[in-house]
Amino acid sequence: MNPLVIDLYHLNPVLDFAAVVNSGIIGVIHKAYEAAPDPLYAKRRQAFAAAGLQCWGAYAFFHGSDHGGNPITEADKFLAAAEPDANTLLALDWETDEDGYVPSLDDAKAFLGRIEEKLGRTAIVYSGNVAKEKISGIDDYIGSHRLWLAEYNKSWFVQESWLAPWLWQNSETSTIPGIDGLCDGNVIVDPMAVEDVIEQWSG
Repeated sequence: MNPLVIDLYHLNPVLDFAAVVNSGIIGVIHKAYEAAPDPLYAKRRQAFAAAGLQCWGAYAFFHGSDHGGNPITEADKFLAAAEPDANTLLALDWETDEDGYVPSLDDAKAFLGRIEEKLGRTAIVYSGNVAKEKISGIDDYIGSHRLWLAEYNKSWFVQESWLAPWLWQNSETSTIPGIDGLCDGNVIVDPMAVEDVIEQWSG
């Protein structure tokens, strides 16, 4: 259950990029956008690439229609900040925001649809309780997107639109060489293998 992938944002201090990679981390998913571009996204992307990181990803902390927002505009701004190439994983971070607002399923679908329209491939969905609360039954569209599950338990449980998580964020307290302090750790579940994650990374 050692983390294979970590997710970061600008307040996670990275002291040694090579140490992170050499510790066995194969992928980093970094915040690219939440109301504004993450100030360290581009710099860290270059630093991790120089250190030999195999897989790079970008996520948007999603607000949807909150405070008069627009999911289509938000997706466009996310793509502008992430500057994805063909190998960049893209993720919608669908959770409750700091004001207690939960973006709707329709807003999440609009965001995901915009990514697919612009790039011709799908993003992954990061969610935990929000997906379980906002989706009733099986939703074929949302379920066609790989799930990055947030669940800090010894076992996982997914909303029924998915059979299993593609990636499982099972810890907020991972300690990784080269990073000062704790960060989110992510693992894979059977029958996924490390080779599968690398091959499927960008979708």
